[in-house]
Amino acid sequence: MKKFWNLMLVALVVMLGATACTETDENVDAKQEAGISFYATFGDEDTRAYIDDADGDKTWTTIWEEGDTLKVTNTEDNSYCKFVCTDAATGKFTCEDSAAATFVGKTVRISSDDDKHPCDSRLGKKALYVWTTGVTFVQDATIQLTSQTSFLRYTYEGEGAITLKLEQKTPQGDDVYAFMDNNQSTNEITFSGIKGENFVPFWCGVDSSQVELDATLSYFVDGVKVKQTTINGIGWGKVYNLGTLTDPEPAPENLAKVYLVPNDDWKSADAWFSAHFFNSTDGFADVKLTDEDANGIYECSVPADMEKVLFCRMNPGFAEFAWENVWNQTADEVIGVEPDNYYYILDWSNGAWGTKDGYELPAVNLGVIGFGGNWDTDIDMTLEGDYYTLKGKEIYATDSFKIRANDAWTESYGVEGSNEDIAINADEVYTLVQGGKNMMVPAGVYNLYFNYSTKEFKAERVGNLENQETPDQPSPWSLSGTFNNWGDAAMVTTDIKNLFVVKSVTLEAYASFKVRKDKTWAENYGGGISYMNPNGYIQVYSGGSDISNTVAGTYDFYFDYTSKLLYMVDAGADYTTVAKQTVNGEEPKQEEPEVTANMLYLKPNANWKKDNARFAAYFFGNGDKWVSMVDSDSDGIYEVNIPEGYDYGCNVIFCRMNPNTTANNWNNKWNQTADLKAPTDGKNLYTVKENTWDKGGGTWSVK
Repeated sequence: MKKFWNLMLVALVVMLGATACTETDENVDAKQEAGISFYATFGDEDTRAYIDDADGDKTWTTIWEEGDTLKVTNTEDNSYCKFVCTDAATGKFTCEDSAAATFVGKTVRISSDDDKHPCDSRLGKKALYVWTTGVTFVQDATIQLTSQTSFLRYTYEGEGAITLKLEQKTPQGDDVYAFMDNNQSTNEITFSGIKGENFVPFWCGVDSSQVELDATLSYFVDGVKVKQTTINGIGWGKVYNLGTLTDPEPAPENLAKVYLVPNDDWKSADAWFSAHFFNSTDGFADVKLTDEDANGIYECSVPADMEKVLFCRMNPGFAEFAWENVWNQTADEVIGVEPDNYYYILDWSNGAWGTKDGYELPAVNLGVIGFGGNWDTDIDMTLEGDYYTLKGKEIYATDSFKIRANDAWTESYGVEGSNEDIAINADEVYTLVQGGKNMMVPAGVYNLYFNYSTKEFKAERVGNLENQETPDQPSPWSLSGTFNNWGDAAMVTTDIKNLFVVKSVTLEAYASFKVRKDKTWAENYGGGISYMNPNGYIQVYSGGSDISNTVAGTYDFYFDYTSKLLYMVDAGADYTTVAKQTVNGEEPKQEEPEVTANMLYLKPNANWKKDNARFAAYFFGNGDKWVSMVDSDSDGIYEVNIPEGYDYGCNVIFCRMNPNTTANNWNNKWNQTADLKAPTDGKNLYTVKENTWDKGGGTWSVK
């Protein structure tokens, strides 16, 4: 398996709200001569402004220092004033600007003074970023803030460059945190020439009180990985004490060497060469190869504890190794041992170990893998003259396959292309490539031929499958959907057993459909994939959800009952040439209905609030209408305008929706209430019963 350890920069900017609480004193005059003040706290006794070791046992808290500033913004007009810390011991912030008096009694948000990016990871302690919103500003009130910045703390007394790397993703696949370096978000950052105690701030994309995720932390010295550890429950407003960082162990003397003998192709265009070493414990090292005696043979020492190597031909426009600068590379190789430590490049991606005097191609066993979905066991090929052969093989239209050497993925051959599976023509000669894509052929009986030296391949069709069907015969299967009022567009047999087709079905965009048997719903198949793109196929499941086409058109539908696959291709197109769709296509654009001034409110329980769910209301009985719900004042209660054509007393269902979708429909619903009737007695707030999910009951009350 190729080692593409490409350290990609990621973009992550997280702005999250926090709950604010205030303590008011009604006896305080908001316009006293000393200015307008408030007290900022983090909810503990220590309320000053720098990072401090509170008790000497790695318990670290965030505290204030005089001169710190906070920005107070009037949410009505976005005007703001800057308040300065005048008393670190109490966390008192004061503004003498006369405009600050106008904030008293107003709803404000309070944040760090962010003239610079709030999480510039090179600002150290000064990068502390706090935030709160929805606060009614009262003179001399105590306001609790939330820190959205977390810190890594370490001490280092060496001379090397320190690189820190954080890795973790949410269940949705998003990066959880990032450093910020020169206004670029990244999951790793390097510091050079900085000794002593260091604080490195980073954004954390989750609140650990809501979602507990473990992070992988690694540190490197001068590019050499020294340590990797796991941080449990990473989250907001924390300092993670890494202790004292150490330099890597010195490399042992008299290291083994490897030599690279490039061919003329590799030496063209002034390319240079690098060796990527790695081991089974995720250790790796990238070493530049040099030709000190100008004899055309390049060499380097093998770093300690490395087990395998791949050689790389590098772009001469770049001096440093990076995967995006690699022009060509070999397969992963076990490091050659002297005297067999000379690696000879044979073509653009293959080579062989030998001695200083030359090489011999190792014996190779070739086999074909993938038939019937079996990607573990090869079917051996037989060497006949210049060709390895596999004869009389029955191949089905759903089969994909490739050729492998020595029962391992170190060396495998397929066709060039961008799709996972690529259809090839019978009886046509193809040149296969190392690591190429899976091949597919029309159903039939084949003789397969592969020339290992030239990499030429041919699938010679010599007959039909014994179980091929008579095409165009009636079948029990049909396509049922909104296009035919959930009737039945009959499918017929094809020349392949258990493969059925209905042709020339005309669909409007986002029509809904499923496959069913015997014109009943006792056995039916759907998604999986809810939004299907044309000219592809999807996996379908018994009792799966309705499927919708994303583009209007006239299509042929093929249903493979054996593998439970559904194909949708342009009318008359070859279904065997299309690729599998594994992610949903584009959702339909949501058009919210006209609404009235009448309101309904939803208070979700703790279960419903999980996983950043969104909420919608489904009105029915006078035409089905979906309306999104919002929490406009951040009080945890979601509101919706009753749509036109409805009023109090109407039928409604409140739904918990998938936050990774935008369209309101039943495919995107996670949970729902029972069928409800909106009361007519003024009770307009529905509270979902605690510890319930679907149809768990709830109560109406007055909002």
